[in-house]
Amino acid sequence: MTTREVRTTPPDAPGSDAPGARGLVALYRRLSGLVAAPSVDAQAVASVMAGELGVLAAVVGPAGEVLAAAAPGMGIAEASALVRADARSAVWPRTLEVAATAGRALRVPGPGRRVQVVAPVLFGREVPAFLLAEEDTAARDRPETLAGDDVLLLVAEHAATVVGVIAGRDRVLATAAGQVRGDLVSGLLLDRARDADQAAQWAEHVGYDAGVDHRVVVVSPDDDGAYGAGPASLLGEAEEHLLAAAPSALTVVRDTETVAVVPETADPATVGAACARRLARGRVPDPDAQWPVTVAVGGTVRDPGEIATSYDQARRTLVAARRLGRAGRVLRFDDLGVHRLLLQIPDPEAARTFAREVLGRLATDRSERTVELLRTLARYFREDGSPQRVARVLNVHPNTVGYRLRRAEELSGLDLDAYRDRLAAQMALEILGEMEG
Repeated sequence: MTTREVRTTPPDAPGSDAPGARGLVALYRRLSGLVAAPSVDAQAVASVMAGELGVLAAVVGPAGEVLAAAAPGMGIAEASALVRADARSAVWPRTLEVAATAGRALRVPGPGRRVQVVAPVLFGREVPAFLLAEEDTAARDRPETLAGDDVLLLVAEHAATVVGVIAGRDRVLATAAGQVRGDLVSGLLLDRARDADQAAQWAEHVGYDAGVDHRVVVVSPDDDGAYGAGPASLLGEAEEHLLAAAPSALTVVRDTETVAVVPETADPATVGAACARRLARGRVPDPDAQWPVTVAVGGTVRDPGEIATSYDQARRTLVAARRLGRAGRVLRFDDLGVHRLLLQIPDPEAARTFAREVLGRLATDRSERTVELLRTLARYFREDGSPQRVARVLNVHPNTVGYRLRRAEELSGLDLDAYRDRLAAQMALEILGEMEG
């Protein structure tokens, strides 16, 4: 952060023994002292100026929005109304532009007999706001120690510096607090707490409600080049969408994913799907049919020390989604079934080789007729071995189902009356993703 130095002695002021100098030094010190108060904001700066100089003082945004306002004998709302009236002037945008470009306070004509001083609030190279001071010079009523014509200009410029320091302090504190929060959430996800007590302390600090169930949701881009960096990246945008769908979620952006610990009451899978749909808008032709991310949901946990378990489950579910050809969709750990075991196989190709050996030509012959036999076999297992239910689902005669199953046995060499063959066939179909839906 780069701001102008907060000075306690006004520039180009007369000697320190002059009454005007002493008055300015005292006011400068009072304004500078506001920085040390942790709860002080721009409104306090405007109030000090209004009280000491008897002027309308305000802090406004680049578009004229009133961020703080004060005037003698007025409440904030009434003073703000006066500032908004000034901001409707046709010359207002140009005045702010010139002040921002100059980087210093300007004195300009105000309404009627009044004069205005506009000083840019500097934050590095940014000008996030302006300090406005307005008075009627003919009716000026100030202490003798603050009676000079340049006093308002000098105080306004110093006050703008103080507002910049306060804004910078708040931004730094917010950034630091966010970093600490992110570190604690990451610590819970990675099980870095020394013991259960420390995990509970971390969870309490970040606002985790240990009285309700949670699930960890992982949102991961399917394009390695989409990670980006900073809040404008796809991962940062995903965090915003997750919080919009579940404000009480704990979120953190990690290297290649955005992670959220979502209360079960918010339906974590629905929260993840809502995030994915928003990310798809403007990125893919049909947001309802295609997403640029895969969403994985871990199992249910309540104890803070178990959050890492749900995260590990979500990560394994993400791997399974891509192995099963379900990238760009939502998959829950609870729905993995036997794939929880299959994920332990270090070489996915070894599993696919096993599946092809078990199913023989059913797996290698991709003709339309053979694919039909393979899918009928998968439906047969999903319907718990009931040809009648398979026939109803496929809208064919039960005899047709029986014929297809016999042909499937012939092409694969399987015996569906043998337990081991049925088990091997189901595992092979699971590996190839044929048992999905």
